[in-house]
Amino acid sequence: MRQAQIFLYANGNDHPPTAIDLDKSLLRDLLFNQSPAKDIALASVSMRPIPFAPVLEKLSLSDSKYGSVRRFYIEAPEDNAIPIALQESMINASPPERVFRLKGADHSPFFSKPQALHKLLVEISKVPSI
Repeated sequence: MRQAQIFLYANGNDHPPTAIDLDKSLLRDLLFNQSPAKDIALASVSMRPIPFAPVLEKLSLSDSKYGSVRRFYIEAPEDNAIPIALQESMINASPPERVFRLKGADHSPFFSKPQALHKLLVEISKVPSI
């Protein structure tokens, strides 16, 4: 697959990128491979470049803040942007309280599996605290 990210250089090519955009021709295969065509069309015209500076910042998480929030993870097995092996690596690096699997979901489950996602979020909201 071709490189999906397009770096934008608002300050000139001799300076760091200012934003990242995605190649619109790759969106269906990368983010919406299980989503309805009408949702892909809406998403494609709605997407905007992402500022690059926050990507470069060091993320600092503390037990008193990040560690105090309940975390759940919803695996999307058909996600082509974050393959299941990488999702599992992310889960292992920062274990959530519980992992759920949304069968048939792509990177955008709110399009590919909206009813199943809603049902799962309601289920998560009812998980008793440990």
